[in-house]
Amino acid sequence: MSATSTRGDARVVVITWLATRAVLLLVVRQVMADTGSSLTQVLTQWDVVHYLTIAEHGYRDPLDVAFFPGLPLLMRFLAAFGVPMVLGAAVLAQLASALAAWALHRIAGPWVASLWLLAPMTVFTAVPYTEPFFCAAAFWAWQRGLSGRWGQAAALAAVACAFRISGVFLLAALGIMILVQQDREFRERLRDALWLLMPVAVLGLYVVFLHQQTGSWTAWYTAQGAGWQRNLSWPWEALAATLPLTASSHWPGRPEVPVMFRLEIVSVALGYLTAIWCLFRRRWAEFTWVFVSVVALSSSGWFMSVNRAVLLWFPLFAALTGVVRWRPKGSGARAAWRVLLIMVLIADLAAIAWWGWLFATAQWAS
Repeated sequence: MSATSTRGDARVVVITWLATRAVLLLVVRQVMADTGSSLTQVLTQWDVVHYLTIAEHGYRDPLDVAFFPGLPLLMRFLAAFGVPMVLGAAVLAQLASALAAWALHRIAGPWVASLWLLAPMTVFTAVPYTEPFFCAAAFWAWQRGLSGRWGQAAALAAVACAFRISGVFLLAALGIMILVQQDREFRERLRDALWLLMPVAVLGLYVVFLHQQTGSWTAWYTAQGAGWQRNLSWPWEALAATLPLTASSHWPGRPEVPVMFRLEIVSVALGYLTAIWCLFRRRWAEFTWVFVSVVALSSSGWFMSVNRAVLLWFPLFAALTGVVRWRPKGSGARAAWRVLLIMVLIADLAAIAWWGWLFATAQWAS
């Protein structure tokens, strides 16, 4: 590929990033105008409240230990320099989303990066949530691993592990990536694997910290169960618990909630289908990354926050790339296909705006 072509591909990703940020910014401005709220108030919704509380007061609430310390520490760092925590984290989220898209461009090309940015729930890559920061670190760890730079991959994975429990799934996938390397001898693979002790240490330190704070080695899991009813179950039991929540009658006056739970079921299905897609293509590390994650999320009492987890499953967007780039043989069919893709794009941008509006107005967004 020529340098000119590479720059052209990169421009597509940049334009997509700018377009999605612009859509979300317009939504936020409209919500501010309608409600009279400040930008900080609009952004301080749902989990942001927990991260802000931890940054300001530490793990004072026992349920807050369900949230990893990476984002609160980042907020506290910003405050040390006089930067408003919520606004500063939101600005850094834009940078992190750009870094994540850049990593995907390096891993799989501009289509995958652009489709990731166009995910309907992309609002969670633009607000002070852990998704943009985790994805930036995890995707670059993946790219460095593919390049055989395991010291760098491990350092980036350690950063990812500070933000989300999903770091455990990342470590499993990186371990498989090391195992299936074709051009490495056993000693070289062992040396590569030893680098992963770095992110393992980050997870271990958080467990030790929680034990010192609570006296329990299972404080994180206990908080998940007590605060969000996330307890181990079979996936079909979690599905049975989620299905009643998809009925509008279960949520009078809150029409967005049953829709969101229906989407949770769709997201679980997409996770399993993506894992199967990876399996048939013998993409063992990617299969591990998606499969372990979707099994954990679909075996935790009920389907919740799976919609946001879709942003972590970059192989899904690789699979969708094949669909988007497909071209029928006939000229008329090709024209119809282009029209259909344009209509899907318009609907997707509307979905991005809708999801952003739900978040900005403190309605159930995942």
